[in-house]
Amino acid sequence: MYTARISGLATAAPQLVKMRDVAGHLAADPGGADLAHLVALSAIESKAMAINPLTEDPRSWGPAERYRRALAAGKDIGARAIRKALAAAGVAADEIAMLATVTTTIQSLPGLDGLAADLGMRPDTERLQLGPMGCYATAPALATCRNWVSVHGKPAVLLCVDMFSPHLQPPPYDKEQAIILTLFGDGAAALVIRPGEPGMPGIDIVDNQMITMPEHADKLRVYTGDHGAAMRLAPAMPEVVAAAVGRPLEILLRRNGLRHEDIHWWALHPGGRRVLEQVAAEVGIPDPSLEAAMEVMREYGNTVGPAVLMVLERLQQTHPLPPGGYGVALAYGPGATIWTVLLRG
Repeated sequence: MYTARISGLATAAPQLVKMRDVAGHLAADPGGADLAHLVALSAIESKAMAINPLTEDPRSWGPAERYRRALAAGKDIGARAIRKALAAAGVAADEIAMLATVTTTIQSLPGLDGLAADLGMRPDTERLQLGPMGCYATAPALATCRNWVSVHGKPAVLLCVDMFSPHLQPPPYDKEQAIILTLFGDGAAALVIRPGEPGMPGIDIVDNQMITMPEHADKLRVYTGDHGAAMRLAPAMPEVVAAAVGRPLEILLRRNGLRHEDIHWWALHPGGRRVLEQVAAEVGIPDPSLEAAMEVMREYGNTVGPAVLMVLERLQQTHPLPPGGYGVALAYGPGATIWTVLLRG
């Protein structure tokens, strides 16, 4: 069995749109006042949006147009992320033996996997499309790629893409829909995962642990509605996540003989200010790790699948894992599901 090592990580996003401008643009709609109020409280200053509602209004589009535009925009930023990750790893596209893609907001076959041919990967490169899994999608996708690389001893690329701007729902906006409109943005993240060799820089994917709470499954849902991708996000979700996040984390650390103080940084899924603050308080997350998640959310919003990798990238830029140092990625999402992933420099 081989060690699976992340040797290239890159993210990409479309244009950033100021949320106060979006709130002002939609203020006259039913529920627009709720939207403006939540934007002011959200700590989200801008959001990555391939479809800018200030210049192009998707709210009257049918599902077919929404998914068509989501795929086109997702392939564009996905290709950018993969190219940057390959360059960072020093690996050519035709060396990649498996491309795994994960998305919640793009529905098409072929879909993101078509990037294999577009980017010059070989015709026999395995393609694996995962999803939809929502905000925790990166964690099980990482575990899947770790297993594949460990068994086959060949390099793989993992691409996470989500596009929410084509799925902007029409009014009226109640408070729950206003939160969804404020929070979720577009983004992509790509990883090159290779068999680890002595002297090869990167981050090893060591272990993972998850938990789901079926009694709270209805509090966060992603589904296909009358107008494309739709969501349910109950106000109680931050409390549900914070109350349960310690359980999979304790199992993960104990199984690997680690203590809380052994963790160099924590990559938290930027799922909103309340959930970040409550998870940080429950787990005891140090300020630099919390601030990295807050910064990503403030600038890009919650990009769902790619979001925790955007935080991980920022932490590696500011507080890189030393050799043998450990990091933990925490993600939570639909079905009241929490994933933890242990990483090692």
